[in-house]
This record gives sequence, C-alpha cells and structure tokens, in this order.
Amino acid sequence: MYNLYPSVGAVNAIRSNYNFAELPEDVDFIIDACNFKVLGHKVEPADMSKGEIARTYLYFDSEYQTYNMSKQLRRLMDAWNVLYPVTPWECTRAKRIEEIQGNPNPFVKEPCIEKGLY
Repeated sequence: MYNLYPSVGAVNAIRSNYNFAELPEDVDFIIDACNFKVLGHKVEPADMSKGEIARTYLYFDSEYQTYNMSKQLRRLMDAWNVLYPVTPWECTRAKRIEEIQGNPNPFVKEPCIEKGLY
C-alpha cells in the first residue's frame, strides 16, 4: 500500500511511464494547479510531492528484488529524500499502512521517529 496514492487522472495519464527528473526552471508547468512539468520523456512533480515519491521508490527498490532502480534514478531519489523531509501527514499515513499491512516503510518510519511523529 505504500506505493498507492490518489492522483489527478490527467496528471497520471500525462506522466505515463516517463522518468522523474529535475527539469530546467524555464520549463512551464503543464498543469499549473499541480506544479507538474513535462519535457520530452521526463517529468518533474511538485516539490511538495518529491519526498514522498522518493521514499516510495526507495522502499519499492529495497522490498522487491525484481525491481532494479537505475543509478541515475537512485541518485535523484536519494537527493529528494534529503531535500524534502517527511511531513506529519506522511508519518500518519505510514503508521496506518504499517498497522494494516504489517510491515514498515523504513524510509518513512525512521525519520518520523526521529521527529517524534511516529
């Protein structure tokens, strides 16, 4: 359940399976309300989503042996994980999922514990 998030259908459709990236500042938001950029086959989500995306991808990479994150994507997810720390809501969500699913997402749980939010 850690990789399931509600999303705006149009954004999800546009994102397709494009890779995440940091795009140049002069790239316009394709959907202003979501601060979502697309350039070629690369997408950049809103800053407020980058940390959650990073911790989801890091969890997925650590949990599922058949998934192999590229080195480039790993560097980006590691950077977003640091630059965009956990939020109180992310901690609440992770705690609820752990109660239902029975396993933690350590990329969320550990920083939440450090902040006293778990």
